[in-house]
Amino acid sequence: SLYVGTEGGGVARVFKNDVDAISGASAYAKWGPIEIPSDSVYSLCIAKDGTQWIGTAKGVARHIGYNTLENWTVFNTDDGLVDNFVQAIATEPFGRNVWFGTKGGVSVFDGANWTSYTMNDGLISNNILFILIDKNGIVYLGTDNGLMVYNFGQLTCYQ
Repeated sequence: SLYVGTEGGGVARVFKNDVDAISGASAYAKWGPIEIPSDSVYSLCIAKDGTQWIGTAKGVARHIGYNTLENWTVFNTDDGLVDNFVQAIATEPFGRNVWFGTKGGVSVFDGANWTSYTMNDGLISNNILFILIDKNGIVYLGTDNGLMVYNFGQLTCYQ
């Protein structure tokens, strides 16, 4: 399947040569218990296990499985996310950590607990625009002020 985030239309999925919507946060989406914080989607990540992570301006939604109407969970700053505007999402190639780049820093979710980093922790910017994690687990964080590389506890900044 191909997932497409939209500005105001939620998430569209190309599935079996057809397009269906898998989200709907608007008041007009009365057809199911889909929980997504906003219809404006800025990042998507499909984990190896098929879990769908959807980043919006109002938090992140996790959808488990392929039944559109079941297994949705929303996370935001009340849960431990550093900022609700989620611009980038990436999963580690091993383990279960999911990284979230926001306008206010980066958060890591291990399935139960959140750890967040900001400029107070050494980031060169809180505005995380992209995240790439290579096959060795090295995390690359792109910002509006340069690149950061997180290599198993060691953060290196390039401006």
